[in-house]
Amino acid sequence: MSLSLADQYYIKALEGYDYNLEEVVENLNYALSYDQEHAGANYLLGKLYMEQFQKFDLAKEYLELSMAFDPKNINTCESLCWLLIRTKKYQQALKLTKYALGLQGVMVPDFLRLQALIYELQKDYCRSEELLNLAIEESYDSNYISFLEREITRVKKKTVQAQQFKYQYLG
Repeated sequence: MSLSLADQYYIKALEGYDYNLEEVVENLNYALSYDQEHAGANYLLGKLYMEQFQKFDLAKEYLELSMAFDPKNINTCESLCWLLIRTKKYQQALKLTKYALGLQGVMVPDFLRLQALIYELQKDYCRSEELLNLAIEESYDSNYISFLEREITRVKKKTVQAQQFKYQYLG
């Protein structure tokens, strides 16, 4: 099996991500010049615009292109979920997490955690805690379980603070 030129440039871009962004952009542009529908190159360019440049409109454009060309790419689903969360498009993010949970090979605890975060940001702390507990049930990584337990502690603290605020100011 031989790799296309677009794949070769995409792999070079992957190797340089986080270290040499100028080279990454150059390799992604080459990859897309050979294949505009290269899902991986569109994904990585979207991730780059989101994480490195905070150009969320461009990031969304490239991540959505990647989804259109490869709707089962879990990495794209996860990055697009994070983008939707960062831009406060919570209902779209929830819909995407539910879709992603149906994909083969998905790490279920990761997407349950994303759902929990969305509910937390909407101040539905009970639902957030439920989803974090479910993520623990689905997890097999003790480090990730410890992380999720700390997330539950944080959400519980917010629940108490919200109840105190409500009691103090709203009677």
